[in-house]
Amino acid sequence: MCNSDMQVVFGIIVTLFDLIRFLIPIILIVLCTIDIFKIIVSKKEDEIKKLRKDVLMKIVYAIIIYLLPFLIPTILKLANNIVPFDYDDSWKECWDYVEESKKNN
Repeated sequence: MCNSDMQVVFGIIVTLFDLIRFLIPIILIVLCTIDIFKIIVSKKEDEIKKLRKDVLMKIVYAIIIYLLPFLIPTILKLANNIVPFDYDDSWKECWDYVEESKKNN
C-alpha cells in the first residue's frame, strides 16, 4: 500500500497540514489584534458586542482547523465502532511513516 507515489502524495498533504497549523495562529493573532483595536476605538456598545463575537468565532474556527488532522482519524474510528463497516486503515500506517520521516529530516 505504501509505495513511493503514495509517500509523495502524503508528503505533500502532511506539509500542507503543517503549513496550515503554522499559519492559522499567526493569521488569528493579526485579525484578533485588529478587531480588539476596533473594540478599543469604538464607542458604540452594539458594535463592541459584535466585534467580541467575531473575535470569539475566529478563535473557535482556528482551533477546529488546527485540530482537523487529529479529529478526522478519530471520527473514522468512532464511526467504525458504532456502525461496523469495512474500513481499511492501512493508509494510516503510510501516513505515520511519512510524518515520522519528515520529523527525522
